[in-house]
Amino acid sequence: MIVSESEPFRNDGWEREARVALTCARVTGAYLREQFGRPAEKRYRGAHDVQLPADLEAQRRIIDTLAREFPGHGVLAEEGPAGEWPDTEFVWMIDPLDGTNNFAYGIAHCAVAITLFRRKRPVLALVVDPLLQREFIATQAVPPGEAAHHQPVPLQRSTVSLVTNYSTAGRIWGDRMHEALGGRCKRTLSMWAPALDLALLSVGQLDGMICHRGDLLDVGGGILLVTAAGGHVLDLSGAPLTAHGSMYGTPVSFVAARSRELAWELLELVESPQATA
Repeated sequence: MIVSESEPFRNDGWEREARVALTCARVTGAYLREQFGRPAEKRYRGAHDVQLPADLEAQRRIIDTLAREFPGHGVLAEEGPAGEWPDTEFVWMIDPLDGTNNFAYGIAHCAVAITLFRRKRPVLALVVDPLLQREFIATQAVPPGEAAHHQPVPLQRSTVSLVTNYSTAGRIWGDRMHEALGGRCKRTLSMWAPALDLALLSVGQLDGMICHRGDLLDVGGGILLVTAAGGHVLDLSGAPLTAHGSMYGTPVSFVAARSRELAWELLELVESPQATA
């Protein structure tokens, strides 16, 4: 669901955590709006990924608040330091600036993503677009049978986000998948902000996603947003996929869509000879 200033949180046991996370994201978002469009030093991490001072400052602000409000909780964050999954019941997973490349070059497609895990299962997901000030939040997946049914959008009329990692192999796979999609769908997007793309998918502003060897830090919260909104996320075997702490540090591949029918169409396309050649 999209949360506004006036909309109360659902009484589901996570109100305090949700309010603190949303405050973190809003305060950090205000800082990012101030920084957007300003010249900044870019530090390359590999051939294609960059890190900005805004990444580090945004992360510091979020972690400082969470550490003060929830001193017994663990934290994992996109900008490091890298480490093992914390040995705590609760773990916050933070991507302070999903879509750093876009932000660095003045493209207004980025987000602050904060996810709370309990015993390695996500219980709260928050994605905030700091520039357009769109806010998306979900708590625990909707139980089976309670999710909304979405009218299927056929593949040829769908807008699909295509997500790959920054490796050379990932980029080659992405080019091949673009070719495989070809005229099969209305439009494909590769915006390198998977948390925001999944949030947009959860409310129907995108129709589907194909993710190839992504990172749990980038997609964990978005997967909860999609499933809580009644969407469908499938692993490459066709089984329903939910984010879990055991995925941390390993590549995550899946298809996601508002409707089950489109999810299966995307999965069939991923497995097609043209895509796997």
